[in-house]
Amino acid sequence: MAEKVVDIIKELGVSVIVGSFDNPGYYVPELNAIYIDEKLDECQHEAVLLHELGHAAKQKNEIDLYNATKTMKLKMECEANRFMISYLFHRYIKYTGEEPYRVDYLEFMRQNDIPLRDEDIVKEIIADY
Repeated sequence: MAEKVVDIIKELGVSVIVGSFDNPGYYVPELNAIYIDEKLDECQHEAVLLHELGHAAKQKNEIDLYNATKTMKLKMECEANRFMISYLFHRYIKYTGEEPYRVDYLEFMRQNDIPLRDEDIVKEIIADY
């Protein structure tokens, strides 16, 4: 696990539990804990962890709002995806040394197992970098 991810976990005071679960991952704000399924490969584990850290960082005290409507849930899921993708993109730029505007966003998505439904988020992050 990257040092920066460990720092985020410490800063948020989140517990990370890896085990056999029905979902790839989920965040329980009442416990400030993230649960990650042990069957995920390393890339999937990191993406799910970052997504759930996005919930912990951005929505810790908003569980009632998350559960209020489907629209709010989708908005918060999108925000958590943005957190994850932003982290992955910053790391990608640092690792490759590539200029953000030169990044083949589809290749970036493929390398990081980012689903096509998040294509607009990726494009926005690249444009805003």
